[in-house]
Amino acid sequence: MDFSSNRYNSVFDVDHWCIYADFTLYRKVETEKNKMKFLTYLFSLFFISCTVPTYDIIIKNGQISDGTGAKLFPGDIYIRGGKIIQIGQIKRAVAEKILDAKGLIISPGFIDMHTHSERRSLDFPTVENYLQQGVTTMVGGNCGGSPFPIGEFIDKTEKMGIGPNLALLVGHNTVRREIMGTENRLATEKELNQMRALVQSAMDDGAFGMSTGLKYIPGAYSNTEEVIALASIVSKNGGFYATHMREEGIGLLESTEEAINIGRQANLPVQISHHKAVGKSMWGNSTKTLDLVNKARSEGIDVTADQYPYTATSTTLKVVFPAWSLSGGREALKSRLDDPDQRQKIKDEIVWNIVYDRGGGDPASIVVASYPLNIEYNGMNLAEITQENGYDPTPENAAEILMNLVYAGDGSGIYHCLNEDDVQQIMKHPQVMHASDGSTIEFGRAQPHPRNYGTYPRVLGKYVRELGLFPIEEAIRKMTNLPASVLGLTDRGKIKKGFWADLVIFDPNTIIDNATWKDPHQYPTGISWVIVNGTISIDHRIWTEKVSGKVLIHTP
Repeated sequence: MDFSSNRYNSVFDVDHWCIYADFTLYRKVETEKNKMKFLTYLFSLFFISCTVPTYDIIIKNGQISDGTGAKLFPGDIYIRGGKIIQIGQIKRAVAEKILDAKGLIISPGFIDMHTHSERRSLDFPTVENYLQQGVTTMVGGNCGGSPFPIGEFIDKTEKMGIGPNLALLVGHNTVRREIMGTENRLATEKELNQMRALVQSAMDDGAFGMSTGLKYIPGAYSNTEEVIALASIVSKNGGFYATHMREEGIGLLESTEEAINIGRQANLPVQISHHKAVGKSMWGNSTKTLDLVNKARSEGIDVTADQYPYTATSTTLKVVFPAWSLSGGREALKSRLDDPDQRQKIKDEIVWNIVYDRGGGDPASIVVASYPLNIEYNGMNLAEITQENGYDPTPENAAEILMNLVYAGDGSGIYHCLNEDDVQQIMKHPQVMHASDGSTIEFGRAQPHPRNYGTYPRVLGKYVRELGLFPIEEAIRKMTNLPASVLGLTDRGKIKKGFWADLVIFDPNTIIDNATWKDPHQYPTGISWVIVNGTISIDHRIWTEKVSGKVLIHTP
């Protein structure tokens, strides 16, 4: 071996270690005796170095929750090249960074099965509101809406970089809109075949499955047979079906049965999105829906669900409008609102939804989250806005004001229409995973739902530590290995040798959400480090300016 060559000028590589040497010294050695002494010294260093394992990160003194639901156990974690190399204790090991996790829990990174993070991730690629709460993998393309074509979006994301990992679903609404626009009718056989081809193309690009938003336009105009036909394509590609069901208030039980039947007929797993019982008249029905899930699972249908730990939903202001009124897009809706007879019909259905469904029985239960045309409305409820416009806050007057708001521009709202008993009942089910239903948030802008900042710390702080709803190991399983199993990930979701080092290190005694309805732009406390693919992304609430996430690709 020629140590004087350029190839070995400064670094001598053997396996996982490097010896730095100034080989110009070697060139200056003049006698054979000195040469032999130098080589003996060099190879002594080589031998000693071989016995000292080196790593990128060592996490010491922590309690490990491995994601399986097993009890906490002590151990050190050794990370190199983005992956977990060893778990236990290795003598004389050295690392570039050593993290002391004394008094802390080391968990797999949280996997959020239900996000809309992809909608603005190209604008804010750090997606810091997710990293700060311990999320290392996000699933986007939910509720029927996804990027299209997915392959192009993946290319842009990989070039831009992203904070957490990202997996994508193809949206049924997106596919239907590409072929049929927002027409209120059933698909022809030709159109159905065109949609099948688009779904197949998305699966070829790496989508993990298909989502529906059967409450939204244009998915609301489809029948069950259409969804089964498209879900069958997903099934052939080894994917799963995630659904924002047709109804989550009145019609909840029928919609749950429809979701299960789609899985039965298309022969694929079903993921019920943000499971809940909307409206006072439906409170308590979560026991019935969970019974349906249990029955389906006993039949052999793989049904799971996700849920956020709050008693309010958040979506577009148009969710309380009748589906038929939204056909044809914004200008068509404005034309209907300009027609007195149609406006009255729309109003009647909005009033019904305020009283019995998403409105929670009171206009004050609807809060404007974002209304770009008048940001002073952000954070105000519909009763307050109605009063500010000179009217008593009755459901009828509130409906008029809401129609005026939507006529002028788009916006989103928060709907306080859920019951805490249902939230806890659903949360305890072993096949329900914790998820945010959140988005990529521009810090400090608008009045978003606090779930965008606090979902996971809220579960661990409020529901585990304060209420004792279930053990912390079970909560972590529902945040990590359970969603990983639905996605079919075989190298994430657990702390295991050879798995990617997606990790969260937190204090079980202090972790808590800080985001509130009035002041949602607050990061949680109690999380010491968040590691994505072996790189520290969050260090005691500070972003390290590292964007180390990957776009995950599904392969059949």
